Amino acid sequence: MSKSERLLSFVVMTLFLCSCASIMPFGGVSDKAKIDAAKAELATVKTALGMYQAEDDYASYPSNQMISSHSDLIRILSPYVRLPDPPNASWTFVSYTSAMRDTFVLKGRAKDRKGTLLIVTPTELTPPP
Repeated sequence: MSKSERLLSFVVMTLFLCSCASIMPFGGVSDKAKIDAAKAELATVKTALGMYQAEDDYASYPSNQMISSHSDLIRILSPYVRLPDPPNASWTFVSYTSAMRDTFVLKGRAKDRKGTLLIVTPTELTPPP
């Protein structure tokens, strides 16, 4: 192998390693952005559920029977907020429960690589510990 071939191999290898090193950290940044986007959408859902409760004659959140899917959320909350359709949302619906009229638990998964579980209640929006 000549000196110019070795130099060319060294340059190509160096460029390859630099490109690999620069791509790897962005995966975590992308996942964080996806989680943050899901949190922002779910915060909007939380606010809209509060508006629903404020206008309900019995001051209650929607019942379990009313919400069993993302599409149900869109339909029930449409007077208060415009939510993206499930394929365009930054999260996927997992479950909704409302055991008593003054509380609810909405669970969704961010569309990151891990499918981070996010939990929404009237008082908080958080990933579980």
